[in-house]
Amino acid sequence: VREERLLNFKNFKVVGPVEPLVVEAGEDLVLPCSLQPNISAVDMMVEWIRTDRTDTDNLVHLYEGHKDTNDKQMKSYRGRTALFKEELQKGNTSLKLSAVQPSDEGVYQCYVESGSLYDAVIVHVEKLLEKWMYHFH
Repeated sequence: VREERLLNFKNFKVVGPVEPLVVEAGEDLVLPCSLQPNISAVDMMVEWIRTDRTDTDNLVHLYEGHKDTNDKQMKSYRGRTALFKEELQKGNTSLKLSAVQPSDEGVYQCYVESGSLYDAVIVHVEKLLEKWMYHFH
C-alpha cells in the first residue's frame, strides 16, 4: 500500500494563470506555471512553446536533462528567456521573458513531462494598448 501511495504522489498537474497576462513592450514578464502538488521539476522536461504558430519553429524555451537546451529556440527569443532554476525544486516552472517585444503577444504552452506522465497549461500574453497622450497647448 505504501509503495502505491508513493507512485500516486508522482502524478502532477500543471497550473497557470486564468486571465491573460497584459504587458507593455520593453518590460520583463513572468509567465506563471507550476506543478501541483509542489514536487520538484529538476529531473523533468519543461518545454515552453508558442501554440499559435502553425510552423514547427515554435520553441520558446526547453529545459531537459538538467539543463537549458535552446539550439532549436525561435530566433526572436534568443537570450531573453530563463527558468527560475532555484525554484524548480519547488515545482515552479515559470518562464521569465526579458525585454518584451510586440511579437511576443500570443498563446504559450507550458508542457511538463516526467517519464510517462505529462501535463500542460496554456498562457495568453496580450500587449497593453498604447497609452494615449493628450497635450494641451
